Order: sequence, then structure tokens, then C-alpha cells
Amino acid sequence: MTSSVSSTTAASTTGASSANAAQQVTQLFLQVLMAELTHQDPTNATDPTAMVTQLAEMTQVDETVQASQATQLQTALGLVGKSVTYLDPTSGASTQGTVSGVGVASQSLTLTINGASIPFGNLSSIP
Repeated sequence: MTSSVSSTTAASTTGASSANAAQQVTQLFLQVLMAELTHQDPTNATDPTAMVTQLAEMTQVDETVQASQATQLQTALGLVGKSVTYLDPTSGASTQGTVSGVGVASQSLTLTINGASIPFGNLSSIP
């Protein structure tokens, strides 16, 4: 059952932001855990130590994702007023501009550059 959960998670999170992917993985894990608890045989219960270990690992992954997001946000805020080089999401061309704002669109960090909303991941350099 674990391998099918992993492949389903990988397929469902392709192209999603790391925060959204982490939320989906956590949600899926909790659904599987609840299904296991609901349908387990009381005479042959799942090892509680293994479940606690899995919950601890999920918490650790979630905390790591949150720390990464906080770091990205601090970096993005520090770029306001600075000139940057980025890949234009429409043309794919390397473009320069000045960051005038920071926002979130579809749970992804964006920079406002030259009046356009640019995904943070499109940033290529800070000249």
C-alpha cells in the first residue's frame, strides 16, 4: 500500500508549489492513517510505535517546508527596490527589471517586476 500512496502523491503534486505539495502529502498521510485505524483488526493492531514515528517524520517535513518558505519570503522582501534578472514566464527570455513588490499567487511566492507578477522561482540573478 505504501508504494501506491507514494506514486499517487508524486503524480498529484507535479507542478504544485512545495507548500501545496507538503499539504497534500500530509493530508494524504492522515487519510491513510485514519483508514488504517478504522479498518484494523483489534486482535492484530498496527504497531503504535511505527505510527508515532511516521507522525513525527511528517511533522519534521512540514517544519522544514515552513522554514524554507520563511527564508524565501525574507529573501524576496530584501529584493524590493533592487534590479534583478529573471526568466519571463511568457516569452522565456532573460529579462532585467526592478522588484517593486512581493505577493502570493496560488500559494506560490511572486515578485512584482516591471508591473508583472513573476514567480519567485524564475529569478535567475541579482546583478
